[in-house]
Amino acid sequence: MLAAPAQVTPRGWLTRRRRNYLIAFAFVAPALVNFLVFRYIPILAAIRSSLWQYSLLGGYGDFIGLLAYVRLLHDPIFWKSLTVTVQYVLMKVPPQIVLSLALAIFLQREDRFSAAVRSAIFAPVVTSIVVISVIWSLMYHVQLGLLNSMFTSVGLPRIAFLSNARVALLAITIMMIWKEVGFSLIILMAGLKGIPETFYEAARIDGTTAWQQFRHITLPLLRRVLMFVVVTQTIFSFQVFVPVYTMTKGGPLDATKVIVYYIYQMGFLFQDMGYASALSMITLLVLLGVSTAQMRWLRSEVEY
Repeated sequence: MLAAPAQVTPRGWLTRRRRNYLIAFAFVAPALVNFLVFRYIPILAAIRSSLWQYSLLGGYGDFIGLLAYVRLLHDPIFWKSLTVTVQYVLMKVPPQIVLSLALAIFLQREDRFSAAVRSAIFAPVVTSIVVISVIWSLMYHVQLGLLNSMFTSVGLPRIAFLSNARVALLAITIMMIWKEVGFSLIILMAGLKGIPETFYEAARIDGTTAWQQFRHITLPLLRRVLMFVVVTQTIFSFQVFVPVYTMTKGGPLDATKVIVYYIYQMGFLFQDMGYASALSMITLLVLLGVSTAQMRWLRSEVEY
């Protein structure tokens, strides 16, 4: 009777499991280096800068501790910019999610028409935001803009989109929804593709309506994808800067001065980088709090 061959075990410290760990680490190392160099180290530098009198030209001055944070608590422009940012987020994120979800459901069919429409909707996502801002500024022009020309052709009055404090933020919001709805669309379509068709077949056999299928099948099984889209779009919206800088410079009457534009003003125009760093830290804390609340609210325990 032949004996079973002895199992060969790798010698030395480089076992198969450790080798697999090293290979996996080699793949994620570039991302870790990116986060370390361009995320965590700048955050630590900003924390340090917020505790000192600091400017890009003069360097570090006197140590002031938490005075910058006390200062922003009594800064009406900070509260105004934070309010404008929250208004922008509330005007942009919910309509964008609803619109992208409706488009995802309508365009999930695999045909040439749906593919062409998806490509057209996604095209603004990969287009430069600076170019888009300039083009929309021309479209919003009071005298020569395309939109006002269309309004006057049907007898409607002209609208000063970017120089009217009541509509300037809304005008920027509409432009950004148009630009970024394609990103949400692609993510939600991928989530819809991951829902098994058998659930819908069983629901149709039971005689459910399309609305009942959407409410009791699509939404619960899409909740995790919706959580990702809502959280990422909220973060992106809190960081809006280029459209404001290109189109309105925070005006008129600070109606579009979002928090990131105010940070830019304090740090680069007024050379008060220490105070700008304190504003950045508070903005980071607000984003962490909002993102955590959203993830807890939208977290799903559904398994299928």
